[in-house]
Amino acid sequence: MSDQAPSIDELRATIDRMEQRLGTCNSTHTDELLGHYWALVARFKIDLPDERDQLLSRGGALMLMQAADPGEDDSA
Repeated sequence: MSDQAPSIDELRATIDRMEQRLGTCNSTHTDELLGHYWALVARFKIDLPDERDQLLSRGGALMLMQAADPGEDDSA
């Protein structure tokens, strides 16, 4: 394991992948959680002046969403 913290670009890429993956779930619960997530993103921009802090907070929120709803498909 590397002792070096991920770069801002690496964090952005990870957040983008996580948002895309969750955005394509056919889960009503995930859709509801994403609404709350985007409200948090706006709040993080206000409360956290450092982009790294914003990205790490977004990553934590996305991980919590994945744990709360592992993405079972509601369309069946």
